[in-house]
Amino acid sequence: MALSPIMLTAWAVAEIPSLEIDGYRDSSTADFDRVTCRTSDNRVISISSPLTAPAADVQNAEHRVGQLLGAGVRERLPFGVPHTLAAGSHDKRRIVVTEEISGTPLSSLKDARVAIPSLASAIAAIHNLPASIVTRNVIPATTSLDSLRDAAGIIDRAHQTTKVPSPLLDRWDAAIEDAGMWQFTPTITHGNLDFDAILMDGAAVSGVINWAGARVADPADDLLRVFARFGAEDAVEFMNLYSTERPTNDRRLAHRARFASELDVARWLIHGADSNDDGIVTDAVAMLNALLAAVTDNPATDLGAPPKLPTTMVFGENRTATTRDEPTPEPL
Repeated sequence: MALSPIMLTAWAVAEIPSLEIDGYRDSSTADFDRVTCRTSDNRVISISSPLTAPAADVQNAEHRVGQLLGAGVRERLPFGVPHTLAAGSHDKRRIVVTEEISGTPLSSLKDARVAIPSLASAIAAIHNLPASIVTRNVIPATTSLDSLRDAAGIIDRAHQTTKVPSPLLDRWDAAIEDAGMWQFTPTITHGNLDFDAILMDGAAVSGVINWAGARVADPADDLLRVFARFGAEDAVEFMNLYSTERPTNDRRLAHRARFASELDVARWLIHGADSNDDGIVTDAVAMLNALLAAVTDNPATDLGAPPKLPTTMVFGENRTATTRDEPTPEPL
């Protein structure tokens, strides 16, 4: 049974007696029954109930993170984050009331470079949160070895498509085998920090949303969009500002962030291959060729390790060894 805006609003008011609604609008989607309300004290809240299992998983993950980012933790952040006001059920339907954050997505700015100082401060603040606030199983936790294995798996799958230029595969293999690259301490990360999740008020970050992917992991995961979006000089400026806000002995963080941004293109290729979408594959191949042109003989894009000569590579116990110059063709 669908939950109407009136039903959702009535449930929220019953759960939160101090809540006074001044107005509302239906903001339902294919995945959620949802109403967005403005309160008498000028806050914006959403009241939502998932309609699909994947939507329920996202809502549950964001609810767990909302509990993690309690008032004491939020005070450590120089921006707002959505947080849960109430959660429960009605007729076996899960309902969550969330206080939302307002702002303009960074992705909509014509020149995102104006946000670099505030963006560096915001991301550093996330990574400065003490991992000790994470109680057992609240959010996933991964190790540096997990990050290494995940990266190796992406390279292996990308190689199987036969679409990745050999010099890029050699470059990535060298990064995998560079032990110094993978010596880092995992931090609390957002986990899906694209520019749609970063809300702006002018040139200042006003909020960060979409926390369902939060985890304890490689901080470079949150920086890959910076390296994908900005040029080398702007990325250096960002890292200098970030390092001022978060001094760390992780000397290879920038290298891993650039590496992660490159593997993000490989993920796009793999997605196209797995879904048999020739348009995505063509787009990914064009991006890989542009990437190759950008990194060739360009010290500013160095990953910190010398290029690896083509060699026999085996990832996984069931793979037949092949050389990078002569990959085994596999159908897309």
